[in-house]
Parts: sequence; structure tokens; C-alpha cells
Amino acid sequence: MNNRIDKTVKKFNMLSKGDRVLAAVSGGADSMLLINYLLYAKERFDLTLCVAHVEHGIRGQASLDDANFVKDFCKKNSLEYHQLHIDAVNESLEAKMSVEEYSRKRRYEFFNSISCDKIATAHNLSDNVETALFRLSRGTGLKGACSIPAVRGKIIRPLIEIPSDDIRNYCNENLIEYRYDSTNSSNEYSRNYIRNVIIPDFIKLNGAFENNINSFIESANEDNHFIENAVNCAFGETVKDNKILLSKLRKFDIAVSKRVIKKYFYENGIEIDKFHLGEIVMLMNKCGKIQIKGSYFAVSDKENLRLADFSKQKNNFSFVSKILNISEFNDNSVDFYCDCDKIIGKVAVKSRNPGDTIRPAGRNCRKTLKKLFNELKIPQEKRDSTAVFYDDKGVIGVAGYCVDERVCVDRTTKNILSIKLCTED
Repeated sequence: MNNRIDKTVKKFNMLSKGDRVLAAVSGGADSMLLINYLLYAKERFDLTLCVAHVEHGIRGQASLDDANFVKDFCKKNSLEYHQLHIDAVNESLEAKMSVEEYSRKRRYEFFNSISCDKIATAHNLSDNVETALFRLSRGTGLKGACSIPAVRGKIIRPLIEIPSDDIRNYCNENLIEYRYDSTNSSNEYSRNYIRNVIIPDFIKLNGAFENNINSFIESANEDNHFIENAVNCAFGETVKDNKILLSKLRKFDIAVSKRVIKKYFYENGIEIDKFHLGEIVMLMNKCGKIQIKGSYFAVSDKENLRLADFSKQKNNFSFVSKILNISEFNDNSVDFYCDCDKIIGKVAVKSRNPGDTIRPAGRNCRKTLKKLFNELKIPQEKRDSTAVFYDDKGVIGVAGYCVDERVCVDRTTKNILSIKLCTED
């Protein structure tokens, strides 16, 4: 058995001379084989070993007995021991997560809090098969089909190519003591149902089922590695100034384009699900926006695709206005000015209204503010925070962009209305 594990360790370059290795030990057959293997390899790799155990508070005294079993083993073998107690059921409810998901999160937080070079977990080939089936049943892509990686960061899984039956048989034949978790026989948990019912049925169809699925997982990993390299190259070519250049993205195969989109949003703190990804892909060839989460939208102008936050919109504006003789007026420090004598009624400053139109001075045409903003390439998330000036008849200007023909300054102008917007500063 140690020789089989050695092959996996060498294949994935899991251990280096002088490593401090933290072994995650539950007390079950898998983890007890793992720690026994590490003790066997300790001298050869000059390893410093320590052990971490998480007591989940689910099985009462049996769970506490598991913790004491692991603690006693460490004492007998002079191993540094770390232990965490959690109330997985109640704490997961408060966190609004499943018990399995919450427990996994807490375990890895605990492992990562302990100083070490490598974290060794006891995931085996059967766990890998189980995970692949679990993800496929829920819906996944190629990356999900890659299942549990043999190495991820400093996490290593020396047993990842050994079936669970082989592990238990070896422990029994070689008198390696281990604890049995009674919850493993309960099919109420999805993973247990796959382990106890689905996989045995597949093995009846083909005795080599687990090894065949493992071969599929290896192929999926190889293919995914190739695609990820292509995606990284495409990402560097298509993403500039935190925008996706659509003219460049359209040149790539859809498999690469989708991954570039997912990577772009992930790097901006947003994880895209399958539904939203499909909606965003449709924006590659048209103008529009898709709400992703809360105030965050995917926005396309057919040239660029980007993430926009629409939460920073302002609807009310404070301003200071002055009426000056044209000979006194200097337009260098104001946000808007016009012929004061052409204004009808009172002046207001606010966000645009649907259907608002303007006749930009010198253009001899009328257009909606929507078309004007498109023409000026004002980002969609900034349009409602762009100040629009009104009198009683309608729009008289847009801050920083244009004034309406009706109130523009010309050679007959005597008085100027100048407006300075007040910022929060």
C-alpha cells in the first residue's frame, strides 16, 4: 500500500524535503491510513508532522470518542495535536448554509490557521468518483467534472488514487485501528446516497466503474488545463482597462469566450451562474444591460462589455446660480451657463426623465436624452447621476455636454445665468 501511495506522491510532486505537514485526521480508516503513511515517509522526506482534528458536535459521545482516539494516537506517536469543536447543525443554520458546506468551510479555515507547508487530507479515489457524480447530478461543466484535485495550493491528497474498499481492507489486514462514523450509513445525505446506493449499482454494471470514472476525471483535468491556458491568453488579449473588448472576444470559440466572461466577473468579485452567463453572452452582439446581483449589471455598448454598479446614482443636485452681465461673465469655473433672458419660469437641476428631449445648440436637430447620452458614450450607470437643467418649458442643457438651442448664448445676449454644482466635498 505504501508503494501505491508513493507513486501518487511522486506523480503529483506532493512532498518536498523538510516539509512541515499538517494531517487532517478524523479517526476514520482513510485518515488513519494517511497518518500512518506520513509516519512511514517521515524520515525519508525529513518531515515535521502535526495533526488537526475537527469535532463537529453531531454524534454526541461517539464524536467525542473519535477526538479522544485521535488525540491518544498522537500522544503515542509524539505528534503535535490541534483540535477544533464546532456545533455544525446549529451554526450552519445561523450561517444559512448546509451542514456539509458549513463544516467544510470551518475545517479548512481551521487547517489554514495552523502554520505548515502542506495540508494532507485523506480524500480517496472513491471520494473523487462520488464528487464527480454529485456535481454531474446537480449540473456542472468540465471544471466541475474534474472533481477533487490531487494538489490545490498547499493541500495534498496522497490517497486520491486508492479506492475506499482497498483502504479499509488494508487497515483491517494490518491491524490499523480506526473509528467508524455511523452517519456514513445514513442515506439522508446526498453524498451518502451516491456512495451507498448509486456507486454500488454502477459497479454491478461494470466492476471497473471507479477506475473508469477516475480515468475520465484525469482526462477532464487534462482538457480543462489546456482550455484554461487558452482562456488566460484570450483574457490578456480581450480585457483592457477593466472592460472586455467585444470585437476581439467574438473571434474566439464560444467555449473560450464564456470562460473569459466568467473570469472577468470573478476577478471583479462576482460569480456568474449558468443562467446569467447565457444572458450575458447575448450582450456580445447588442447594446443593453443585464442585472446580475443587486445593483450590479453587465453592460454592453456592442464595443465593450463591463461590470457596472448602479448604486451610485444621484437624483437630487445642489447648485449655486448667478446672473451676470455678459461683460462680467467668465465660463471657466461653471458647470452650465445660458442666456438668462430666454429662460421660461424657474430653473431646476435634476436627473433625466424618460422621454426628455433637447435641441443641442448648433446641431439643428432634436433628440432624446437617451440618444444623446448614447452618442456621448456616457456610461449607463452614470446617466442618472448626470445633471440635467430644466426651466418650465423643458430641458435647457446637460452639465458638461450641451445647451439647448432655445437658451444658448448668441450675439444678442445681455445677461448670463451661470450655475455651479455643489459636490459632497
